[in-house]
Amino acid sequence: METGEALNGLAGLVGRFADLIPPFQAMIVAACFLLGIIMAINSIRGFARASETNAAGQGSLAGASVWQPTVTLIIAVLLVSLSSAISAFLVSLFQQEETVAASEIFAYAPEMLQPLDHEQSRTVVIALLRIVQFIGLIGFIRGLFLMNKSAYRGPYSGLFGQGFTHVIGGVLAMNIVQFLGMIEALVIE
Repeated sequence: METGEALNGLAGLVGRFADLIPPFQAMIVAACFLLGIIMAINSIRGFARASETNAAGQGSLAGASVWQPTVTLIIAVLLVSLSSAISAFLVSLFQQEETVAASEIFAYAPEMLQPLDHEQSRTVVIALLRIVQFIGLIGFIRGLFLMNKSAYRGPYSGLFGQGFTHVIGGVLAMNIVQFLGMIEALVIE
C-alpha cells in the first residue's frame, strides 16, 4: 500500500467522522435544553422543600439547604441558554462571540502548519479540528454538570474546580483555531 492511499483512507475516515458531528451537536444542544428545564423544575422543588423545612424550624446551618437549588437553577439557566453561555466565555477569553471555523486554521497558524499545506493534509487537519471543537463542547457541558454536583454535600464537594477547569478547557477546545494562532504568535515572536 502506498503512502498516498493510506493517507487518503485516513482522510476519508476522519472526514466521514467529522461529517457526523453536526447532527450529534444538534442532539446534544437539544438534550442540554431539556435537561436545563428539568433541572430548573427540580431547583424550584428544592426551594419549596427548603422553605418548608425552614418554616418548620428544622433548617440546618442557616439556609444551607437553599444553596443546592440555587446552584442548580444557575446551571439550568446556563444549559437552557447554552449558546449565550459559550459566547460569554468566548468573549472573556478571545474577545469575540463566535468560534472560528476549523477551515481557517491555515490563516491563523500559517507557519506552524506550513508542512501540512497540501490538499489531503488540509482535509485531515480541518476534520480533526472539527472533532476537537466537538469534544470541547462536550467538555464545556461536562464542566457545568460537575459544577452543579459540587453544591451537594458529601464526596462531590470538591468538584467545582474540576468543573471550572472543564469549562475553560472546553472553551479553548471549541476555539482551537484561534488558540493555536495565539500559541504560534507566542512561540514564533
